[in-house]
Amino acid sequence: MKKILATLLGLSLLQPLAHASACDQPFTDVIDHWAEEEICILYREGVIEGYSEKTFLPDSKITRAEFLKMVLEYKGYAVYSVQSASFTDTAPGDWYYQYVTFAHSKGFTSGYSDGSFHPNEPITRAEAVTLVMKEAGITAYDTSDIYHTFTDVHETDWFAISVAAAVDMDIINGYGDGSFRPDNEITRAESAVVVEHAWESLR
Repeated sequence: MKKILATLLGLSLLQPLAHASACDQPFTDVIDHWAEEEICILYREGVIEGYSEKTFLPDSKITRAEFLKMVLEYKGYAVYSVQSASFTDTAPGDWYYQYVTFAHSKGFTSGYSDGSFHPNEPITRAEAVTLVMKEAGITAYDTSDIYHTFTDVHETDWFAISVAAAVDMDIINGYGDGSFRPDNEITRAESAVVVEHAWESLR
């Protein structure tokens, strides 16, 4: 497995110096942000929107439904509602209904054991990586070295295959203390970087 860098998506790196971005976007709060280029790319592709005409809130949390929408739209799926794939906490009329039911019908997500999806809950690092890898069709991978790589990821963890694959493909990295922190919630900026890097690596 390739050497793990010091931080996931630049979180613990020093922020980059001001630069002239080649990407045209309207958000004043992502100018010189470490994830500006990826946010610009997804905005240009019509995959993401701001909270207003001028703000994106890059360091705010992103929900499970919002991340799912981002992944599906950047991959270019023609998303449609699947009535037989609904969860107890999703219903026709919810903005995310078609995304959640479509992803479930394709096997990209299974929700929770009680039949819910928790669409408005923040998504964790483990959940985000697993969703991306499942959508990419990666459901098997060598995890034998994963516990040597991260102190908090083991071969038997439900997300181990996805984490091992994503790290090996340089889509994500761990932290300098040897951890992956799978239960940490990710931000809108981090999500944009994960999605953009994943499809650049896997296309």
